Amino acid sequence: MPTSPSKKQSAANIGHFQPDVGPDQFLHIVFKPTFSRLRIPQDFVRWFGEIPSSIIVKTNTGYKWRMTTAREDDDAYIDQGWAGFAIAHQLQVCQFLIFKKVSSFEYSVLIFDYTCTEVMTRCRYHGDATRCVAFESHV
Repeated sequence: MPTSPSKKQSAANIGHFQPDVGPDQFLHIVFKPTFSRLRIPQDFVRWFGEIPSSIIVKTNTGYKWRMTTAREDDDAYIDQGWAGFAIAHQLQVCQFLIFKKVSSFEYSVLIFDYTCTEVMTRCRYHGDATRCVAFESHV
């Protein structure tokens, strides 16, 4: 009777298993309505190393938000610009956001509500879902 392959051999035979590839996305679940800053998961930071001090976050409707990041020991945070983003998108408890790294300084974000339905937020300044660039002066 043949012996069963080891776990390592089984994992290597699965077509989608790629040990050399790290995470390019992270999930944030809103558990409480505090939006001073957003912690970036350590595994995400560890894989990419340096996180730029200034990033662009693009929403599913094309809006772009400029934000800064901050490091404290092993932790990294999306800092300035996060509160304005959270307020403008009316983030609520039980919503979740998926951030995907697009380039070294740009991330896309999808927002989902508690029913797992994608949220499409319209620009509160222009009243439509057309492309809108939102920076500090816009918030």
